Amino acid sequence: MKRIFILSLALLLLALGAGCIGFWDTDTPETVTPAPILHYEQGNISIPINTSEIPVKRFDVNATEVIGIVLADPRAGILLEGGWNITSIRTGFEEEDPNTEHIDVEFRNDELSLSFFIEVDEREKRATRGRCSATIWRGHPWTSEPFPEEEDYHQAVNPYMGLFVVVDHHNERVMMAYDDTTIFYLYPSYGDVTEWE
Repeated sequence: MKRIFILSLALLLLALGAGCIGFWDTDTPETVTPAPILHYEQGNISIPINTSEIPVKRFDVNATEVIGIVLADPRAGILLEGGWNITSIRTGFEEEDPNTEHIDVEFRNDELSLSFFIEVDEREKRATRGRCSATIWRGHPWTSEPFPEEEDYHQAVNPYMGLFVVVDHHNERVMMAYDDTTIFYLYPSYGDVTEWE
C-alpha cells in the first residue's frame, strides 16, 4: 500500500511538473506585443503599413523604427501613392566597400515586376541613397548594343548628372527618373515625363 501511495505521489508530481512547463512558457499569445501599424499620411491620403507583415532579413533591426525613418522620406510617399508596397527590410552592402553595411527597405510593384530600394542609416536616423532593380544598360541609343532582352525594363545612366532613367523598352516609355536622393518622375502618377523623353 505504501508503494502505491509513493507511486501515486510521484505520478502526481510528474503531472504537475508537466503542466508547469506550459505555464511558464513565455511565448504565449497573452505576452506577445503586436507590431504597430504605421501610417503614411499626406493630405487626405492615409496608407497603413503593418510592420509585422514585412519580412526582416536582418534580425538586429528594429523594423518599426526603420519604417518610421523611411516614411519621412518623400520618395517613400511617391512610391506608396503610386501603388508600390514595402516588401522587405534587409542588409545591403556598399558597392565601394563590401565590408560596410546599411539597411535596404524594398518597395515593390508586382504589376511592373520592379523594386526600388531606399537605404536607411540607422545611426543617423535618416534615409540615404535610392536605386531601382532594373538592369543598367551601358549602351547608347546611337550604338548597336541591344537592350537587355531578358527583362522588360532597363536603366540608362547619365553619369554627368547622376541621373537614372528607367525605360520600358517593349512599350518605349519612361517609367521612372531619379537620382540618389530624389524621384523626379514615376509613371503614371508623378512628375512630368516630357523632360525625360
